[in-house]
Amino acid sequence: MTTIQQKCWLSGILGFNLSQEAYIQCTSLIYGDVMHQNRYSQKKQSRKARSKWGTVIARYSKDGEIVAWQVRYPHPTESGKRVQRQFKPWQELEARKWLEEEKYLVDLQHKGILTWTHPTLRKREAMQEDDKTKRDKVKFCDYVNWWEKNYRLPNGEDVAGGTRRNLHMDIGHFMPFFENLLLTEITPMIIKEWYDAPHCEGPWAFRRSCMRLKAVLESATKAGLDGSASLLQFNPFIFHIPPVTPHELRILAESMPTYTRLSVFFSTLVGGLRCGELCGLQIRDIDLDKQTLHVRHSVNRGKTDRGTVQYGKTKTESSVRNVHIPDAIMPMLRQHLCDYCDISTPDSPVFVPKRSKIMSQTTLERQFAKARIKANRPDLTFQGLRASHATLLMLQGGTLREVMNELGHVSEKVAVRYYQLTVAEHQSHIVDTLARDFIFESSR
Repeated sequence: MTTIQQKCWLSGILGFNLSQEAYIQCTSLIYGDVMHQNRYSQKKQSRKARSKWGTVIARYSKDGEIVAWQVRYPHPTESGKRVQRQFKPWQELEARKWLEEEKYLVDLQHKGILTWTHPTLRKREAMQEDDKTKRDKVKFCDYVNWWEKNYRLPNGEDVAGGTRRNLHMDIGHFMPFFENLLLTEITPMIIKEWYDAPHCEGPWAFRRSCMRLKAVLESATKAGLDGSASLLQFNPFIFHIPPVTPHELRILAESMPTYTRLSVFFSTLVGGLRCGELCGLQIRDIDLDKQTLHVRHSVNRGKTDRGTVQYGKTKTESSVRNVHIPDAIMPMLRQHLCDYCDISTPDSPVFVPKRSKIMSQTTLERQFAKARIKANRPDLTFQGLRASHATLLMLQGGTLREVMNELGHVSEKVAVRYYQLTVAEHQSHIVDTLARDFIFESSR
């Protein structure tokens, strides 16, 4: 500080009176030197900042307020490019910390210790790993409860009350065994342990619970509507119900009451009709001249599942279909119509119950439950006969499209996975035939 500056400073401290001209000169000398020093300091700091690896730059609005912190550093593997990331106005410390961490990773890249990857890719991989961790922790019981709550028809409509009640009962048969497991802990071996254990609910209910468990696990293999990955990579339920044989079908038919005997032939050989579709058949649905069966209805007890049996919609819109009645079925169909039906009334049921106007699924299923025991096929249901129909059609050379039309399916995956079951003997036969024909042709 010069002599004049010292005098000015002392005069201010000790209360000396200075003239206006002397005061201006004193202020200029003092603050001018400070401003010179600040400019020098800022210039020195800016040079120092530019010499550092990477930069943290403040971005301002028109009002002079900081709106973001932009961090940039040279791309370690592509010359001339930069890696950058933007932080919120209040995240200056986070921005500088991030830059230091990036420098550490780049140093490891240069030393050959670690392969550097772009921060965006690292963030995406971290999110995927976090999602995978969350998926791996999903409890089976939580997923099943969600699945049951959101169970709908393929067209988005809610299911009938009877279907909802059966759904809850079927889940209740397998839930106690699996409820304490994570979804990813369920393996084919664990399912087999449950499958081979005693089932006090009975063979028919066990069969239905198998179908529900398989459907639940299959749903977990699908990606979410929000684009999230599936919870399971594959369905661990790999057990298949073998198709019914001609001998078993004959015993089933003979074991049914005469007035419903035709139902097992319709389900196995004519369109793979569901139990509800069989009960919903009316005289007007049968065209004897064209040998065509029109599937238009199913039956239910209303949304509350507590009312009387009534005609309703089929399970899906695609279930409404026309199917061919085979020549071999025509004689028994004509005899059935003559013996048990009022063919003069178009809306009269094909399967006439003893004590009500419309055949209920409960009655028909109860009759079938007794018949399958006599046929030594306790695993069979009408759904099993439906699956047999699809499999047997394929074995006879039917195409996938033909099978889908016959059963009223719109999903190829459903048709392949659930109904076109592999018969080992047939597969061996066609492989033998293929090899024999090729060897024969090559030796000519």
